[in-house]
Amino acid sequence: MTPFLLVAQIVFSSPSLQAAVCPERGGELCSLKVQHKGQWVETLYSSDTGPTGTWTGRAHWMWPAIGKASPVPFHGFVRDMPWQTTLQSKDAVTVTVSDSPTTRQTYPYGFALQANYRAVGKKLVIRFKATASSANTATMPFAVGNHISFRAPLLPGGPADALTLRTPSTIEYKKLDGSPTGEKVPRSLAQPITLKDFDARVAVSLGGYAADPYAELRDPGGLAVRISHSATSVPSEPVVRFNMWGDPTKGYFCPEPIVGLQDGHRLQQGLVRLEPGKDWEWVITVEFVN
Repeated sequence: MTPFLLVAQIVFSSPSLQAAVCPERGGELCSLKVQHKGQWVETLYSSDTGPTGTWTGRAHWMWPAIGKASPVPFHGFVRDMPWQTTLQSKDAVTVTVSDSPTTRQTYPYGFALQANYRAVGKKLVIRFKATASSANTATMPFAVGNHISFRAPLLPGGPADALTLRTPSTIEYKKLDGSPTGEKVPRSLAQPITLKDFDARVAVSLGGYAADPYAELRDPGGLAVRISHSATSVPSEPVVRFNMWGDPTKGYFCPEPIVGLQDGHRLQQGLVRLEPGKDWEWVITVEFVN
C-alpha cells in the first residue's frame, strides 16, 4: 500500500475549520483541524502523523457492512477502493465510487456512492448518498458507518483519559466474537463519563435513541466535538447508531456513527434495503464547540 503521506490530499476550509480528503484512500477524511484560541489544532488521529500504533486512524467508510460480514470483507470494501473527485471548491469536495467486477464477486449489486464534504464555520457536514443501480434485480441490502478517529486528548498536553463522553443512548447490543448475541441491555450515557471510566477497547455498540443520535467528546482543556447524524430511513431494531471503540492510552478514541448491525448480512437484520434505481442519504455533522 502506498504510504499515507504520499497519497494526494484535497484540502478545503472555512475560516475556522480546515479539512482534507484522500480520494485514493477510500475517499476518507484524513485531516480535521479547528481554530482554537488562535491556533490550528489537528483533531483527527492518524498513525502516520500521531502516536505510533496498530490502528491507522483517520475516518474510513464502512460499506456495505460494518464489522464481521462474510462473504463481504470486514467493514466492507469501499475503504480499500480509489474514489474519484467530481467536485472541488474552497470549502467543499465531492468524491464518488461505484461497483466493479471485483465487488460483484462478494456483493452482487450495482451501486454508486457519493460523499460530499463541506466546511461551514466550525462544522464539517458530510452528505453520503447510496444509489442502487436500476439494473439490480432485487433490493440492495447494506449497513454503513464512518470510523472517525479522534486524538485523545483533543488538545495537546492534557491527560488522554480525562476526556468525557456523552450520548443519550438507552440500549447496548451485546456481542460475542464480533457478532451480536441477540441480547440487549439498558445503557444510558446521557450523563458525561470520563474515558478513564469507560472501557471501549472492545467496541460498545449503542442504540435506542429517542431522536437523531449524537455523541459528544469534551476535553477539559476547553474544546469539545459533537457528532450527530440523520438518514432518509433507518432499519427497525436491532440497529446500532454509535459504536464506541478506542484506547486513550494509545492516543485515540472513535465515536463511530453507524446505521446497521455487525454481521447483519448473515443475520438479515439491521440492513437498509434499497429498491433498484432509488437513493438513500445520510448526513453526518461534526461540530466543534468551546
